[in-house]
Amino acid sequence: MKTRFLLLLAGLFCLSFSVRAQSFVWPMAGKSAGENILYKPQSYIGDELNFSNLFIGGAEGDTVVSPVDGIITNVGLCFYPNLQNVFATNVKPDASFDETRAEQEDNPRMPRKYWCGALSIRLADGRTVHMDGLSGDVRFKTGQHVSAGEFLGVLGYSFKGIDKPSLNLSVSGPDTRPADPMGPFGLESTFVAPGALTRDDPMSPEKVREDLDVLKEAVCELYPSLEDRLPEAEFRAFIDSLKATVTAPVRPGNEARFLIRQALLRIPDSHINLYPDPLPSQDKVWYPQEYLTFCDDTLRVLLVGDEKYKDCLGKVVTRVNGIPAREFAAKAGRLVMGYDGRVESLIEEEGVFLGAYARQLHPDADAQTAHELTFADGSVVTIPFSTRGGYRANDGYRQIARWRQINPKLEMRDLNDSTALLSLNTFELLETQVDEVRRFLGDCRKDNLIIDLRNNAGGSEIVLQALLACLADSPMDRQKGGYCQVTGPGGFDSFKYSMNYSVSIMPFADYTEEEGRWITRDTLSTCSCVNPDPEHHYGGRVYILTNAYSFSASTVFAGAVVRNRRGVTVGRETGTTYHSLTAMKFADIRLPNTLHSFRLPLVKSVFDETVCERLPKGRGLLPDYPLPLTRQELTFGDDGETDVMLEYALSLIAEGKYLSADDPFAAFDKAPAKGPSKILVIALGALLLVLAAIVLTTRKKKD
Repeated sequence: MKTRFLLLLAGLFCLSFSVRAQSFVWPMAGKSAGENILYKPQSYIGDELNFSNLFIGGAEGDTVVSPVDGIITNVGLCFYPNLQNVFATNVKPDASFDETRAEQEDNPRMPRKYWCGALSIRLADGRTVHMDGLSGDVRFKTGQHVSAGEFLGVLGYSFKGIDKPSLNLSVSGPDTRPADPMGPFGLESTFVAPGALTRDDPMSPEKVREDLDVLKEAVCELYPSLEDRLPEAEFRAFIDSLKATVTAPVRPGNEARFLIRQALLRIPDSHINLYPDPLPSQDKVWYPQEYLTFCDDTLRVLLVGDEKYKDCLGKVVTRVNGIPAREFAAKAGRLVMGYDGRVESLIEEEGVFLGAYARQLHPDADAQTAHELTFADGSVVTIPFSTRGGYRANDGYRQIARWRQINPKLEMRDLNDSTALLSLNTFELLETQVDEVRRFLGDCRKDNLIIDLRNNAGGSEIVLQALLACLADSPMDRQKGGYCQVTGPGGFDSFKYSMNYSVSIMPFADYTEEEGRWITRDTLSTCSCVNPDPEHHYGGRVYILTNAYSFSASTVFAGAVVRNRRGVTVGRETGTTYHSLTAMKFADIRLPNTLHSFRLPLVKSVFDETVCERLPKGRGLLPDYPLPLTRQELTFGDDGETDVMLEYALSLIAEGKYLSADDPFAAFDKAPAKGPSKILVIALGALLLVLAAIVLTTRKKKD
């Protein structure tokens, strides 16, 4: 009897083990496990931490199969505006994913394209596999059994933040907490269980210095634009000097973050990003109770956090803690991130929101911290910091907030009898929107076109090329460059700290070494040549509005127009450098001790190598017709309704101001002078020999 019991117990153990150990089938039919992974757990999609999802790419319409044997527990349709939120609707009985999607409203905020079929399949061991991104004329019911490898539908789009077909696969345990989605496929996993991330608090100086070393080596090994920013030796020396300041234990939240921010500020790049702290900070955060704004060389109080300071609103500040206003603004401005190289406009425009940086000047703030404000009328007020964040809004703030939201949508309209307006708030457009813009440009018969790229953060190179082609009278090919550069083919040591690459990966195996540089030429992102669109062409004058928040593809778009003398720019310097940008691939580096992470660009796309007075090295695209930022622009003129920059562009049109009479690029675009022909060289050589013989003969006769 005892023997039978032990055998039964052993059998139950083996059965339990086999259930737990059920290996998964790769959900993309005909593909190997791990093929075409877009994002792993603990990687970032944009600025969002992808905590536990596995995003798998493919072609739209690829076959998707069940990765497991199990019971369907949910059939639905989902839309993810971000990774933390979802809008969902049930799929009606006997209805398909495609039929249910067709019922959803299609609008720019929630495009129908990103409404995706969703299935949840529960395994015998209590785990559940969730899949989003399904399409097709397939019908399922909850309670239905499916087998591993069984057809589930075809691939669609799973998330608005990924503009390509993808399947979002995640796993939850019997307790509904997130579980590993990679290990069951036999893949090396990046999944971190909830609560597994821990760190010392406070942290020893040695560990903080170690993190700064990891950051230093990652930048020097991976970042292809370092020498464009400063010499490597200078960057290393700066990090070492920063390490020398760490002599006592450091709080891993705000204090450590301030050090890391200081390090990244040495290599200004609009595509470098310091991600939010992955752990709830135990630090007590102290905030100034006044929010300052700097514009027109004037510092003012924009917001207050307590009613008792409301009399300070709008007042001009001449000193902060004894520091002259302009000097204080410059000090806070040195903490601005998000611009490239020697771009100046973003620091100027971010001065409008100086209050955010004034807080960062005090990473160790406490109950004793305060701002003593000296006003232009001679009065002095001391406002202590507080742990209560948030400010009371007023009309002045609402005006400035409205200015920051200018150009909020895609818009096409006539402004008057001679001028049309195209507002592009992004280059991440749906195909139907691209078609709409192309038709607008092709049908436009106005003499002048204003293209508003203010606050446009960039987007798709494909959209960029398609819209540029509508403006091209002839091939846009005057730019000298057209290549992408990396620091090497791969196998980087720093990838051991990466959340989206492993040390063994060779992401740039197709790059070749040329004179010490690893490059690839004539890629789409460099826009080395844009050919005209034969079906949709606008041939009138083009005026492009830009500001400090015209980033990435916006800079390339405006740059191609200016470089090819196809139009002019109005406003302010773009936030991304003209000559190159770093917007293709990124490594998400997590520092081992503080656990702070940052996005580091891996590819430098060179758009143009022409450096001249019109295109100075290290700067964004400078405007042909500059318009300095003024309080008039922030407050929308005297009437509160005037778009100052747009009105300025209209005044230029009315005055007939357009391209300069002299082409600033003419000297750079001349064909190189041809050398003497081979026949001429031979003839000259023969003539020299004859002359030499005559000279020798003459000398002999004299002797």
